[in-house]
Amino acid sequence: MFQSSSEFNSEANPGQTPSPAPFALSTYRQETLRHILLGDYDPMVAAINHLVALGYCERIAWTEPHPTGRSGEYISLMTHRRGRAAL
Repeated sequence: MFQSSSEFNSEANPGQTPSPAPFALSTYRQETLRHILLGDYDPMVAAINHLVALGYCERIAWTEPHPTGRSGEYISLMTHRRGRAAL
């Protein structure tokens, strides 16, 4: 279908099917950056909301703040991925 009759002739090559011509696909890499917020609950939520307001991330990307075991300290994580095509 994509090859001309001069490139592949089924009468000259009985029983063979044409193989597609090779082509190169660009590779795709994701750059990864992990953010870790560690601190008091209210400032942590405020920082997350600020990053969301700036359009840097979605609120759902962050884990719920979890207590670390230290008095009043919480931790929340977010992985930010940005894709780019490699040359």
